[in-house]
Amino acid sequence: MPMELLHRLALERLPVSVTDGQDVDGVRLLALAGHIRAEVPRPVRTLEGYHQPPATVTAITPLGRQMLRRFPLPARRR
Repeated sequence: MPMELLHRLALERLPVSVTDGQDVDGVRLLALAGHIRAEVPRPVRTLEGYHQPPATVTAITPLGRQMLRRFPLPARRR
């Protein structure tokens, strides 16, 4: 999942905001791995549970670009 997200981010004009909860988790993982630079705010507690504010991806790192070349998406997913 994070590699697919990395490929999607590579097609976007950065910076980009990511709002989907699962994608925010992917952004968090990619940032921890050093593949992207991103600002991921902490979840905010609400009366209904937690709300995750959007994450902002500011750059794909050289390591992230290397991973994009090393692990291309299968032709059917492009």
